Amino acid sequence: QGMTLEEFSKHVEENPEIDEEIDQRTAKEAEKGNVLIDGRLSGWMAKNADVRILLIASLEARVQRITNREDRDLEEVEKETITREESEAKRYKKLYDIDVNDYSVFDIILNTESFNESEMVDILEKAVKIKTGTDQPPTN
Repeated sequence: QGMTLEEFSKHVEENPEIDEEIDQRTAKEAEKGNVLIDGRLSGWMAKNADVRILLIASLEARVQRITNREDRDLEEVEKETITREESEAKRYKKLYDIDVNDYSVFDIILNTESFNESEMVDILEKAVKIKTGTDQPPTN
């Protein structure tokens, strides 16, 4: 709607029904089963998930990725990223009493700076199979 990321973060802070609607839809999709859900709160919203995975990277790496992807100014992206993440953390704590820095709900935490894309896929496929028991040979 012609808003900057900073303006949108402020708008959502002032209108909690936006977060609530998105989060209700996420939870509803998760209930269907056999789905992959990506989102900041998905680890908490998908209560009956077989596996909860968190992909992490340092602020510097995330900012550099955005800067490269969107061909934007590094300092501007860093400021926006910090502002957005602070806004989200505040909103989620207020709305749901969720601390987004508490990773205890996740089964797997993978640092995306440590591996290339192919390696991450391999690691996650294996980890999901182990976690769900689908890596076991069939028994007769």
